[in-house]
Amino acid sequence: MPSTKPIATELVLKALLNEYNVLYGLAELRLNALDRRIPIMGGLLTAFLSSVPVLPETSQILALIAVPISLIWLVRTTINHARSFEDALRAIERKEHQINELLGQDAMRFQSRHPSKGSTVGGRTGSETVWTVILASGLLLGMSVVMAVSMHLEHPRLLVVFLIYIIGIVGMLVRSLCAWQKYKYQ
Repeated sequence: MPSTKPIATELVLKALLNEYNVLYGLAELRLNALDRRIPIMGGLLTAFLSSVPVLPETSQILALIAVPISLIWLVRTTINHARSFEDALRAIERKEHQINELLGQDAMRFQSRHPSKGSTVGGRTGSETVWTVILASGLLLGMSVVMAVSMHLEHPRLLVVFLIYIIGIVGMLVRSLCAWQKYKYQ
């Protein structure tokens, strides 16, 4: 009676390769999402600098409230994409090890031997994108404070409330950044 082991091994290998390809598709999706963050920040900086100063005072105040709070969403989604990209890279690495073990040789090794493996969450692209978005967010928050001060808000208390608001947003961004840096793939 012929052995079914080679057939079972072939089926397992096909399943692993299929999952490997799907994981690479997911990694590509996350990489593209990260790559889109930099132009978004450039557009936000340009729009903020060019439009807020020429808006009526009420609209300026609304922009000074809306833009800083939107940075929390942008930073957190960028960090989420970087973490998800890291998850995909580590899962790809795991598949490479499984395939190599099944084949009995190092046939696949790109992710498992990548130079930036384990050095940053989301690889070089994830790290650069997160830091760029964080720094641009800091710049936007600083510009918001300068604009608020230059508007000579009628009540000093209003300026104090705005500064507390900005400090709260900075705290949330720093908290998100710290959580990202501590992230480990499970």
